[in-house]
Amino acid sequence: MILPSPSDATPKSGIPLDFQDSKTSPPADYYGPPSPLSPPRYRSLRRPAAPITYTFTPLPSNSMLLSPPPDTKDSQRPYHISVSLNCFTPSSHITIVRKNSWDGELVGDFEIRSNAQHPGTLCLRGNEFPISELLESHFDVFRTTWQWKVKSFGLDKPMSLFWDDYQGGGVLSCYSSQDRNSANMLAKFTPRAQLRRQGQPMEPPKLLVTSVGHDLFDDILMSALVIERIRTAPTSPS
Repeated sequence: MILPSPSDATPKSGIPLDFQDSKTSPPADYYGPPSPLSPPRYRSLRRPAAPITYTFTPLPSNSMLLSPPPDTKDSQRPYHISVSLNCFTPSSHITIVRKNSWDGELVGDFEIRSNAQHPGTLCLRGNEFPISELLESHFDVFRTTWQWKVKSFGLDKPMSLFWDDYQGGGVLSCYSSQDRNSANMLAKFTPRAQLRRQGQPMEPPKLLVTSVGHDLFDDILMSALVIERIRTAPTSPS
């Protein structure tokens, strides 16, 4: 399920694709107290002081880059997202997410199929699960809600992300609880809403992540990609 590195993919945002994490560890008090809600790999990261809006930039070779605005403090490193065919099932696509560079840290991958008996799987933090075990969908007449179960060894207590499309316009909002209010908001995914017009800049899809949302960035990104993949598929897996 590992994709080839798109050698000709150079983002226009100016963020280098081969940007790597520093090998030098800063003092322990630099990051502040760890969050008991975040998976272990996030407990050394510093929360940004304000929400950050990340942009999805399309690139060649069936790929895109998720990156913060230039010179943003305490933001996540760029995420490199690629799509490839499953060689055994050419009608099925595999999405793989890496961090820092095209051959950098593997965040995870997922494959969603149209086969009802095998709807697909997702691998995150080195562990693979059926998507049906991670994501629960609840459809209503005018809205849909999703519950994403965070799977991570070392969590102090069970954790879920609660997504909905209440805002309309294809916007997805993510909360830390079923009590959906601004205090519990973690992220907001905004798809491209306007058709391309000559002489007008294209508005790319965006992912706004709150300060607290950075504690669960990988799960927020992966769940947003899975939900959008299911939601926009010609035939959703049952």
